[in-house]
Amino acid sequence: MPRAPDQHNAPAMQNGVIITRPPPGLAPTMAAVAGLGWRPIAASMLHVEQLSLAPATPRPDAIVLTSGQAIAAINRPAWHDVPCYVVGEATGARARVAGFTHVVPAGGTADDLGGLLRAALPARGLLLLAVGRGYGRDMAQALRAEGFRVMRRCVYAVSPEQRLPAQAAQALVAGQVAAILFYSTRTAQAFLAALNAAQTAMLRHVVAVAMSAGVANALAAGPAWRNICVAARPDQAAMLACLGEAR
Repeated sequence: MPRAPDQHNAPAMQNGVIITRPPPGLAPTMAAVAGLGWRPIAASMLHVEQLSLAPATPRPDAIVLTSGQAIAAINRPAWHDVPCYVVGEATGARARVAGFTHVVPAGGTADDLGGLLRAALPARGLLLLAVGRGYGRDMAQALRAEGFRVMRRCVYAVSPEQRLPAQAAQALVAGQVAAILFYSTRTAQAFLAALNAAQTAMLRHVVAVAMSAGVANALAAGPAWRNICVAARPDQAAMLACLGEAR
């Protein structure tokens, strides 16, 4: 069974936890990790560029979000009463803060979201599927096959960072990192691609905490880790439970 970071026999300073997710989720995750007694280290491995939604985009019958990164582009006050179906609780919370009044979260995966839409919208209708560039094609096709009219709009673009931020790189090479949190397959791939030889060698002392089995598979395809711990559910609470409290 996957184990959380074990500090028995670990160096006294091995209390760092690298967090690879981009803003806006980065800051609350840093706070949550610090609350467990760890030293959070920011290392966003994806650069997110916000794109605009065409002003002439028609009002949809429902909005579909697979990531909280899409909220800024579709946040029109006139649409706040449009039902908003989102991939999970974290994205739902951001949508509510933005002003959307009818927010329905799925179980944390794209498949969960597709099932929710089929069950909740028997009349089908016009969906705005707001995604990142290069994402959402399969979901759009599947929903169209179910009878939905789907406007797939790319409202942000994601590119990988080419190297680890300095603080994370220094802590890793110094043996001060106990665990690294990975929230997506793309983040995991970007992290591994950014490592140099010295950083790669240190992963054998580090536990990777993965949000899902898919993320874990991406990590396992790379260099050896001390352990890979997969969250019981695809959400932050389960990831933090996998991390555990610092001792």
